[in-house]
Amino acid sequence: MTSRPSDALVAAAATVAAVLGLTTLTEGASWLAASVWACLTVAVTGIGLRRLTSRGVLVVLGQVLLVGWTVIAVFAGDRLWWGLPGPSAIARVGELVRDCVDVMQRYAAPVPSTRGVELVLVGAVAALALVVDYLAVTRSSPAAAGLPLLTAFLTAAANSGASLAPGYFLVAATLWLILVSRQGQWSVRRWSTTVASPRTPTSNLDVEGDALGGFGSVARQLGVVALIAAVALPALIPHLPTRYILDGLGRSDDAVGRGGGRVGFNSTLDLTRSLRDGSVNPVLAYRTSSPSTPPPLRVTVTSDYVAGEWRTRPGAQPRAQRLTAVALVAPDVAVKDRTMTVERNLLDAPHVASAQPVVGADFGDTTWGADPSTNDLVVATRPDSYTVTYREVNVTSKQLQAGIPDGASGRDDPAVRSALAVDPASVSVVAPLTEKVTAGASTPYASAIAIQNWLRGNGFTYSLELAPPTTDAKGVPITDPLVHFLTTKQGYCVQFASAMVMMARAKGIPARMAIGFLPGQQENGLWTVRSADAHAWPELYFPGAGWLRFEPTPSVRTGSAPAYTVPLTGSTTGTTGGREAGADGATASATAGPRDNGGVQDATSSTTDALPLTTRVQLWLQDGRHLVLLALALGFLGTFVLPLTASLVNRRRRLMARTRSELAEAQWTQLVSRLGDLGLPPPPGGGTLRQWRRHYSREAYLDDEADASMGHVVATLERARYARPGSEPVELSDDIRRVTRAAAVSRPWRQRLRAFLVPQDGVRWWSRALTRVTGAPGRWIDSAVDRLPRLPRLPRRR
Repeated sequence: MTSRPSDALVAAAATVAAVLGLTTLTEGASWLAASVWACLTVAVTGIGLRRLTSRGVLVVLGQVLLVGWTVIAVFAGDRLWWGLPGPSAIARVGELVRDCVDVMQRYAAPVPSTRGVELVLVGAVAALALVVDYLAVTRSSPAAAGLPLLTAFLTAAANSGASLAPGYFLVAATLWLILVSRQGQWSVRRWSTTVASPRTPTSNLDVEGDALGGFGSVARQLGVVALIAAVALPALIPHLPTRYILDGLGRSDDAVGRGGGRVGFNSTLDLTRSLRDGSVNPVLAYRTSSPSTPPPLRVTVTSDYVAGEWRTRPGAQPRAQRLTAVALVAPDVAVKDRTMTVERNLLDAPHVASAQPVVGADFGDTTWGADPSTNDLVVATRPDSYTVTYREVNVTSKQLQAGIPDGASGRDDPAVRSALAVDPASVSVVAPLTEKVTAGASTPYASAIAIQNWLRGNGFTYSLELAPPTTDAKGVPITDPLVHFLTTKQGYCVQFASAMVMMARAKGIPARMAIGFLPGQQENGLWTVRSADAHAWPELYFPGAGWLRFEPTPSVRTGSAPAYTVPLTGSTTGTTGGREAGADGATASATAGPRDNGGVQDATSSTTDALPLTTRVQLWLQDGRHLVLLALALGFLGTFVLPLTASLVNRRRRLMARTRSELAEAQWTQLVSRLGDLGLPPPPGGGTLRQWRRHYSREAYLDDEADASMGHVVATLERARYARPGSEPVELSDDIRRVTRAAAVSRPWRQRLRAFLVPQDGVRWWSRALTRVTGAPGRWIDSAVDRLPRLPRLPRRR
């Protein structure tokens, strides 16, 4: 079996071209660069293994092992055991796959490019590359390889929101036709044929080339006609009626991609991975009577934290329409009722997003209800529009500090009692830390403010990527996600909110986790909320004020904290001129911060200039487009490696020449090498220097000037070889340049390009260097063995 490197690289390029359309199904193409490397890994591995064995099964097995290890190393490299994937790495891969399934269930195309989605896409592309390489190269059946390539293309075409641009098809189809044509040429060359000799001897007789040229010309014409027909005919043929499959398997009920569609909502939060899967899919559009920025829109709330997850309990059925949260607010607290009119709702039932606490709702003909303990709204079916009236609780920091008279303690409320349990897995760390943070706080409110301000500053960093695994002071790995966050001080809203909930509970303050969305972006009075606005925050219970939102997540994400959490006096509240300061010491509006949209660069865009250079480089590389640009730049620079090497090799030959004869020989070697790169080998059987001159002049069609230069080179070499020593060396650079330029004029452009990009002097140097590197261990072992003392030879017994 031959290695066929060119066919393997074309197969890899065809695979990449076939999956380019999949970039329309994801938010960004950060997975594409890794997919390109996976395809190259398949190609290079196949080239090497086919040189070693003719068993196709062994080739595929080796490709699967190496590519599988590569994918796991990219996405679970921190879990490898001595470089090998162990149970921890496999578990990480399983977690990412579940993450991808969750995203696919909750989003219409284009889906956010989370790590799980990237893993599945890169794995699928690697599997496709394996199949294409096996069929097209290992089994020499490129026509059959067109089926998996077509499957990948149709997957993108059937699931995108609109028809794909013709370029996606043309590039993939052209590369597949190149594969087929190369296989056809290879098969024709294997035919046994008898070449008829002409009666009159002629030169340049190439029967095989003429045959291949004839077949190739017809094949190319048919291929071009087929491509044109494939692009033009769909515009002329009437479209079939829309059906489930024809309409695209990945489309939503009433719209596609960014244009709309339903948005699912996962009410279970995993502290290690939830709320990172943002996208620009709209969730709802609404108007409000509030003159200022409305509060975040709550979907659900939970008090149950189990093994690193916030879990919601079964709520009310969409029939109990009793709203109870407003009863928790004491008469002394100023309130103002506001309306929120949702004009477009894409959130899946039974969930409903609204500002809290709700005092009234109108869902039209849709059956709805409210959970009596949490006031969460639920619906039987998704309403396209609805109106809610919520109560704006204008409690002041002074009231919360002093305590509100006649405020219900909540001791008899099961919802309040269940919000006091501290996570047993992290209480040994959370409790003493809370006491340290709240030292000097005389009231529950002061403790809550101290906790919030501590989390919004003191070295905490908002990032959608969690810090890598770490250890405690004793060197023991930290496995609890909450302790990990408090140790590394890096996370996003889920981690910040969870930390404040547990720290507040450690001080005896009832606290729970709210899940919903930030207010969104306003334009002409219409607020638009997108999936990227998904957010989590803590709600703390204060007698007389009910459940109040706090905001421990830094202002870079959420903007300013609620007004009642910013006392007018007191140096421990983290205020600056009466306004709340974020972790970076600056104030921000609720809509000024970036969204949880799956990219660290967005979450840190307002502070990028202040980051270290290495961190900015890492953020830049996390954009898939930047990786593609970097790969293209490195590839472009890589094309000059061999030409530069060849130039340096020839320069070194000249510098190492100590005599006139050695310099002439070095320049002659350079000329012969350059002519060989142009497809002009030395004369068969060698001969004298003058025979070499006639050979090159005839084969290269040198003009008079170039022929004279060739004669000068030969004459100089003859004098250097046979004349007396002592004469001055002659520089032949101009003659060599004149000869090679004249020879290049008669060569095909592909030959000239190859002579420039792949000079044999450079190839030979790198080949020798690789041989020296790979043979170094053997030489070191031989050298060590030679240094070992040898035992004396015993005399033979007779």
